[in-house]
Amino acid sequence: MVSLRDFLCLREEIPVVSILGRPNVGKSTLFNRISGENKAIIADFPGVTRDPLVHLCEYEGRYFYIVDTAGWGISDSLNNILRERILEVINTSDLLLLVVDGREELTSLDLEFVDLLRKINKPVILVVNKMEGRIDKEEYLAPYTSLGLGNILPISALHKDNLDELILKILEYLPPSKVKEEKEEAIKFAFIGRPNSGKSSLLNALIGKNRSIVSEIAGTTRDAIDIIWEYNGKKYIIVDTPGLRRPSRVEEGLEELSVRKALQTVKKVDIVLMVIDLSIGIREQEKRILHYIEEKGKSCLIIFNKTDLIPSLNMRREMEKNLNIYLKPFDYFPYIFTSAIKNYNIKKIIPWVERLYSLRNIRIPTSQLNQALRKIVEKVNFSKKGKVLKFFYITQVDISPPRFIIFVNYPELVKSNVINFLKNEFRSYFSFIGTPLIFEVRGKT
Repeated sequence: MVSLRDFLCLREEIPVVSILGRPNVGKSTLFNRISGENKAIIADFPGVTRDPLVHLCEYEGRYFYIVDTAGWGISDSLNNILRERILEVINTSDLLLLVVDGREELTSLDLEFVDLLRKINKPVILVVNKMEGRIDKEEYLAPYTSLGLGNILPISALHKDNLDELILKILEYLPPSKVKEEKEEAIKFAFIGRPNSGKSSLLNALIGKNRSIVSEIAGTTRDAIDIIWEYNGKKYIIVDTPGLRRPSRVEEGLEELSVRKALQTVKKVDIVLMVIDLSIGIREQEKRILHYIEEKGKSCLIIFNKTDLIPSLNMRREMEKNLNIYLKPFDYFPYIFTSAIKNYNIKKIIPWVERLYSLRNIRIPTSQLNQALRKIVEKVNFSKKGKVLKFFYITQVDISPPRFIIFVNYPELVKSNVINFLKNEFRSYFSFIGTPLIFEVRGKT
């Protein structure tokens, strides 16, 4: 966490957006949603946040600091100190988000903030929170229009309703950020798979050093091992994780801890190398792991290892024919065949890692996205119950993994089958191999 003093020193080149409001209106939930990290403590009683929390955010190549402040009007001995800190943050900010509770009437503390913000020369967005189910009903905003603060935006931070619209509004108010060019970050990837699938042997063959213990006894690797590795002038962080076993077979103690560490590793890397023993094949446990990888938005390369145990070339080719069937619905994850012992296809791993990293971080121009959308929706009639589903517009709002928002006339008609159809079509159109895609739907008349 960045201290307020450090924050005041850092902010000279990057815009600052501060969240203000009385206690328990949802400021910390909004901070967590915008920052994308669970930094602020969430509770149902007021006064949890004492010190300002600061996080550097990046949206569409634009940077800004988001600041969560303590609730104004906390009745304790720290009240005067908290007010001073809030005023200090206000004076430092480029944009202020005043959060009120849309389920309650405006209180005297809300009006204190309004009076204060009227007197300063700073842009303000009045964020009416906890409006789930009432976002599109303008009559609920009537009490706020006379406050004279300009922009009013109803949201539900808890349910992420109108969150993208708020971020776009924030970016409209901020000047272009001046961020110094940073050194290229290391690509993080991890080997995941069942015990004794050959993960450590692949790692050793890849980097050319026996950095991880190799054994024929399942479960040798107990802890995740971070290895910083430079190859062809690029830096990588490789994590060799403990083997994953079916939950019913996980023993108490170290093995159970190893499973948790392996799954935690998935969260902190860019790309997962899912290692499967080709002589055993794909089982339900592998599919559960692939589902977890997809759920966390990670790119994945499936490595069928131990091809040396399949002596017949015809037998291997027969197995390959059925792989896409066995892998569904994860057949968009690419796969290669390797043998760590024979050093077979080891050189293909890093080119695939580079390609997947590039694809998960790609930004598609809006014009190209909408051209693709028009061609894709022409293929299918989306009519249902007398309603014709119309697709108006698509835009990409994030990377790693790529995330898109589509605006339609009837959002309720966009069921999971429609989303899956769009994912498959866009994946084919733009060659989005190996990375999950996230599609969100918004209503627009």
